[in-house]
Amino acid sequence: MISFTHRSSAIDGSLVPLRRFVRDRSGNAAIIFALLCPVLVGASGIAIDMTNLRAQGVKLQNSLDAAALSAAKEYGKTQDKKELQRLAQAYFDVNLGHDTTMPSRFIYEGTEMENGHNVLVVSGERDVPMFFGPAIAKLLGGEQKSMRTLQRSSRIVIQNRSIEMALVLDNSGSMKDAPAGGGGTKIATLRKATKDLIDQMMATSSSNVQYPVSVSVVPFSGAVNVGPENKSASWMDTKGIAPSHHDEFDWSTWKSFGVAQAKSTTSGGATTWRHSVTGEYLTRFYLYDRMYDGLAKRYPNGWTGCVQSRSHGYAVSDDAPSETNPATLFVPVFAPSEHNWNGSLASLKNAWINDKTGSTNGKSDLEALTVQRDMNRYFDTSLRTDGNAGGPNTVCNTKPLTPLTKTKSKVQAAVAAMEPLGGTNIAEGLAWGWRTLSSTPPFTEGRKAHAEDNLKIIVLMTDGENTYNAAYTTGQQVDMPNGGRSMYGTYGYAQFVENGALRPGRMFDSTTKSRKRADIDDVTDAMNENMTTVCENAKSDGRNPDGSDGIVIFSIAFDLKDGSPVKERLKACASNGVTGKGAKLYYDARSSADLTRAFGDIVEEISSLRIAR
Repeated sequence: MISFTHRSSAIDGSLVPLRRFVRDRSGNAAIIFALLCPVLVGASGIAIDMTNLRAQGVKLQNSLDAAALSAAKEYGKTQDKKELQRLAQAYFDVNLGHDTTMPSRFIYEGTEMENGHNVLVVSGERDVPMFFGPAIAKLLGGEQKSMRTLQRSSRIVIQNRSIEMALVLDNSGSMKDAPAGGGGTKIATLRKATKDLIDQMMATSSSNVQYPVSVSVVPFSGAVNVGPENKSASWMDTKGIAPSHHDEFDWSTWKSFGVAQAKSTTSGGATTWRHSVTGEYLTRFYLYDRMYDGLAKRYPNGWTGCVQSRSHGYAVSDDAPSETNPATLFVPVFAPSEHNWNGSLASLKNAWINDKTGSTNGKSDLEALTVQRDMNRYFDTSLRTDGNAGGPNTVCNTKPLTPLTKTKSKVQAAVAAMEPLGGTNIAEGLAWGWRTLSSTPPFTEGRKAHAEDNLKIIVLMTDGENTYNAAYTTGQQVDMPNGGRSMYGTYGYAQFVENGALRPGRMFDSTTKSRKRADIDDVTDAMNENMTTVCENAKSDGRNPDGSDGIVIFSIAFDLKDGSPVKERLKACASNGVTGKGAKLYYDARSSADLTRAFGDIVEEISSLRIAR
C-alpha cells in the first residue's frame, strides 16, 4: 500500500503541468484563430468580390434591357441601323454609368427573325475588378485573375403587332382660333402635330416590314362626310326604307295638275315611296338629282357625302347595315328648305327655295312643320334658289373621311386638307372612327375583333362642347323659334312629325338618361350622353379576356375650360392604359405647345405597345 501510494503521488505530480496546459484555453484560442484567420479573411474577400460581381451583372443586364427597349420603340419610326445604335448606346451609357476601373463595351447586333417574330438584339461586356482574389491566391496558392469579364445580352420582340389607328379630329369652326394658352391657330397646330405623328408612326409602312401601320382620318364638325362616291353603296339607304329617311318630308303632298305623283308601299314593316308613273324610289337622292331652278339643277354637285345619325339607337353602335333591318342603313343628309318664319333670329333660317309662302309666325309647331313638309316646292322650276342660304348640304362642312390605309401620302393629304367650319358633334366623329376600324360594312379594311397580334386605336381630339345650334359669343346656344325647335343636324330637328303628331328628335332614340324634350339644353344633354355611350361601346368592342379595351382610346381636350361637361367625358372616355389597369390615356392641352407634346406622347405610348417582351 505504501509503495502504491508513493507511486501515485509521483504520477500526479508529474501530470500537474499537463493539466494546467490543458486547462489554459487562451493559448488554444490564439492558435486556432491564427490557423483560421487566413480562411476567414479569404471567405470575406470572396464574398465581397462575388457580391460586387453579382451587382454589376444586374446593372449590366438592366442597362442592356433599357438600351434594347429604347431602340425597339424607335424602330417603329426608323430602321436606320446607325441611328438605332446611337440611341441604344446612349441609353446603355446613361444607365450603366462611367467607371474607369470597370471598362465596358456595347454591341448593337441588329434584328433577326425568331419563330416568325422580328427580334432586336443588343449585348455588352463589363470588366469587374476582383479586389481580394489575387491576394487570396498568393496566400493560399494558385492563380486568381485580377479582373472578371461579365457578358450579358438582351432580346426584345418588335413589330409583333399590327396597328390600326383612327384619327378622329375636330374640324369645327372654333378650330380657326388660337388657344387661350397661346400659340398659332388650333387647326394649323393640329395639322402639324398630326403630320408629325404620321411621319413617325408610318415610317415603317413599306413592303419589307411584317406589320405596317394602317391609319384612317375622320374629320368631324356637325357631321361626318363618308364620301359622295358611296352614294350607291349597299350600306346607304338608296330606297328610302330607313325609319328616319322621310322624317322631314310628306310625299303624299306632291301633285302635278292635281294628280298624286307618289305612292307608298309597306313591306316587312318598312314603308317606301315610289313615283306613281316611273316607279322610281322617292328618296333624298332623288331630290338632289331632280330639283331644278328653271333648266338648271338647283345643286349641280348633288349630295356632297354626309349622312345622318342612325335612328332607333343604332347611332351609337357599329351594327352592320342591312336592308333586313332598315334602321341600320345610312341616310344622306338633306336639310329641308325651311318654312317662312320671321324674327330676330331669322338670319339663321335655311330657306333656300324662295317659295313665297306666307309667314308661319303665330302657327303651332305642328302647323309650321306641316307647311315645311310640303314637297311641291322642290319640283316647281319657277321658284328661285336663294344662294345665300345653306342649302340641303348645309351641315356637311368637312372633307371626306379616309378609310384605313397603309399609304402614308393618302393620310398626309387628308390631314393637309382639313378646314375649320361648323358645329361639333363628337359622338358622330367617334362612331365613324370606330366604324373605320371595323371588319364589317360600311368600311371593311379593319381586321376582325380579337385578331391575333392586332391593336386597334382611336385618337380623339376636340376643342369644344357638343353644339347643335348656332351660339352667341358667350358660347350659349340659341333657342330656335322654328317648328323643329332647332337647326337641322345629323339627327334632323329637335322634334319632327310622325303619324300626324310631334315627337322628340332622333338624338333621343339612343338615350336613357336625358330628358326627351325639344329644347336645346335637352338636345345638348342627349348629345353628351350619346358621346359617352359611343365611347364605352367602342372600348367594349372586342374586349380582351384580361378586361382590357378592345379599342384603345386616347382622348385630347384642346383649349377646353375646367368644369366643361365634355372635358370630364373626354377623360372618362380615355382608356385606362392598354392593359385596362394603367393611367388614363387622356391629355389636357391648353396651348398649341401642349397639343404638340400630347401627340408626341401618344407616339411614344403606341410605340411601346408594339413591344411584346
